[in-house]
Amino acid sequence: MSAALRTLSGCLSRMQNTALSSPSDSQQYLCSVQISNCLIGRNLAIVTTHNNRDAVEVVCEAARRGMHVMKEKPMASTLAGADKMIAACRRNGVRLMVNWPTNWSPALHHAKELVDAGTIGQVWQVYNRSGHGGPPQDFMRRDPVARIGWGWLMDRELNGGGASVDFCSYGVVASLWLMGRPSKVTAFGGKYSQEHFTVEDNAAVLLGYPHGHSVAEGTWTQPAAAHRIPLMIYGTEGSIAVSRGNELQLAVRPAAGQQAEIQTILAPDLPPHLQSSVAHFVHCIMSGDDFVGLVSASLGRDTQEVLEAATIAMRNGGAVSLPLPGFLY
Repeated sequence: MSAALRTLSGCLSRMQNTALSSPSDSQQYLCSVQISNCLIGRNLAIVTTHNNRDAVEVVCEAARRGMHVMKEKPMASTLAGADKMIAACRRNGVRLMVNWPTNWSPALHHAKELVDAGTIGQVWQVYNRSGHGGPPQDFMRRDPVARIGWGWLMDRELNGGGASVDFCSYGVVASLWLMGRPSKVTAFGGKYSQEHFTVEDNAAVLLGYPHGHSVAEGTWTQPAAAHRIPLMIYGTEGSIAVSRGNELQLAVRPAAGQQAEIQTILAPDLPPHLQSSVAHFVHCIMSGDDFVGLVSASLGRDTQEVLEAATIAMRNGGAVSLPLPGFLY
């Protein structure tokens, strides 16, 4: 990592909150740092607002001020909000990155290389399950961080949904990256055990493709897991299990009369600019390089579209065809 990049990454990591007034909510905050000596007067902004809905106006305001923006996943609470962010950034000539924490996994990037090389043939399914125990029942009696941090997650208007938005989103974005955009979406979900919720505590989103389907599960009712299920990638000639960190397992179709063997692979470490969100954001803004992996605004937007289609499917039943008619929102 260059000295300039280390300095800028350090600055971004130590940023103080700077108030950004917007017409809709003067309480919103945007973290930003001026690095005009290196970027010819450009600002960088990291947006971490108190909910997904209100982040839209903050991102748009940052774009109007000429700031390149990094937004934490997911993009917004609605597809319309995601589209508004992208339009604002394009109109003002700034870039938008959506941070997915899984993007900094060496194993995931190595799995993508294996897929692109045709090692497991044509991918026909991605399977992912993510979750935890969810917001506690007594969160309103806890400290302010718990009250604010948990409360908006259970508000459909502010968050866009429940466990589907929080955790199914990880499987959705991985499927889009590995298999492309699906043609239809269906989903199942509900409030199965958390009576203090007003959104789904569990969900399963199914992405339909002409050549396969993917499954993205999310839960807020898993206080402990006996075994962590890896992200699975299935192809016509084999499969890949993506574990934590650098480890992944690969199995390919054996020769006739032979038994399939499971190989454990240790993926090489990612380069410094791909090891964290801040490092990658700064590197790409300084160099002009494209964002790598899951974090492009277009992929974030398509993920939002699938999540919105899943919400419609959970409410109405059946499958929802894509693309959604975004221009009608």
